[in-house]
Amino acid sequence: MDIRFLESLIAVVEGGSISAAARGQGLTAAAISQRIRTLEATFGADLLIRSGHTAQPTKACLNLLPRARDLIFEAAMLKRDFGKNALSGPFRIGAIETTLSELIPSVVKTIAQDAPDCQLSIKPGTSMQLYEMLENDQIDLAVMVMPPFAIPKVFCLGMLTSQPYVLIQNIANGPVTKDYLMNEPIILYDRKSWGGVPAWKWITEHANPKNIMCDLDGLRTIAAMVENGLGIALLPSWPELLNSKDKLSFTTPTPPLADRNIVLLGKSAEKHDPLCELIRGCLLQH
Repeated sequence: MDIRFLESLIAVVEGGSISAAARGQGLTAAAISQRIRTLEATFGADLLIRSGHTAQPTKACLNLLPRARDLIFEAAMLKRDFGKNALSGPFRIGAIETTLSELIPSVVKTIAQDAPDCQLSIKPGTSMQLYEMLENDQIDLAVMVMPPFAIPKVFCLGMLTSQPYVLIQNIANGPVTKDYLMNEPIILYDRKSWGGVPAWKWITEHANPKNIMCDLDGLRTIAAMVENGLGIALLPSWPELLNSKDKLSFTTPTPPLADRNIVLLGKSAEKHDPLCELIRGCLLQH
């Protein structure tokens, strides 16, 4: 079986069509279709449901995908192990939204300089999503909020930064008083997210939860809504937010909350892999 055929199958599933997979892999649609037919003949089952210009996975295909992904990854790792350079092959980093522009560019620069044969992929997500991806070996490292539970020994933890929570409001608004907190619309940092839980607890105790307009786990979007005068928010002070002092005002909540800790999490077994060591060192020294 040709691993490249499995790569094409996954490209179709992720892209939703033969043509999307063809564009992504730099092949013709006919070549992708031929690869799929070969796999279907090999496994003796239909793998795709074709409808117009779209293609959806069958149940047999969905059952196949986890092992197919494992085979593709292991094949890439074999190539890296026997390649010219230990700093080669695939590497997958997951990162929460607010760290993408701050931390990831330095990783990309390091890879370009020191490991040009590495195929780096960046996967955005929430902390809960990234933790699940790490558990399922879908990513190699995660930049995320500290989990609110004891971390299993299988994982290796590194502290990246701590971010105090601040109340933010449009700069044209007046001082943050108790009456103001009780009457102003609130845009809530997702109460179910790991970073949003303490913000939600503070709001319920020191503001008026009835004034919550919406909640979401998209801090840049929340900040933009506050900039446009739609309400106030209680957010961790990531660097990009603090650069908006011409549009937003910041107030330390009373009583203050414990900081949101951003950590680097990976599998302990991979810690001493040369490529992992390079990227971990880049992030931890940032």
